[in-house]
Amino acid sequence: MTVGEREAILALLNSPHVTAPTRRALLERLDARYARQFFDEAEFGRLRALSVRLVPHDPAEMDLAGTVDHRLHSGVGDGWRYADAPPDGEAYRALLAALPEGFEALGGEAQDAAIPSIQSSHPYAFEDLLAELTEAFMAHPLTQYRFGYAGFADAPEWPRVGPNELEPREVAYGPR
Repeated sequence: MTVGEREAILALLNSPHVTAPTRRALLERLDARYARQFFDEAEFGRLRALSVRLVPHDPAEMDLAGTVDHRLHSGVGDGWRYADAPPDGEAYRALLAALPEGFEALGGEAQDAAIPSIQSSHPYAFEDLLAELTEAFMAHPLTQYRFGYAGFADAPEWPRVGPNELEPREVAYGPR
């Protein structure tokens, strides 16, 4: 994240356009870095490498693998899972174990070639992990800024909502 991106994100989050609860949640996400607690070091390395292939991002900018690890360690869930699927942590460990040895050190093309086999052999875990990573990516303020999304500016409501219409705050705080 560049200094300019960070400044623009903070300007909007600290503006009167954002309510206090939304501001707290997004500021927490902006700099969230979690110490590995659920997965062992090897599993976490595979998770980080897999997360970058599934949802291309810079782990230095947003810690998607750490977000997953943190959720599993804290025991928080989204309230559902397939009836015949094991708990998320167990399912994710099996998914990561099915990756080739040294997956994290392989080149991008070799990593991509290995993904379809785990997708077909662990479909529930793969689908859940992909959804979880995507949700964390899309909920991150940097992603929202880069996409030009200002929908979280929730304080003054949205007086004009229509195709190709921008509120002044969207123009002022969108990517340049």
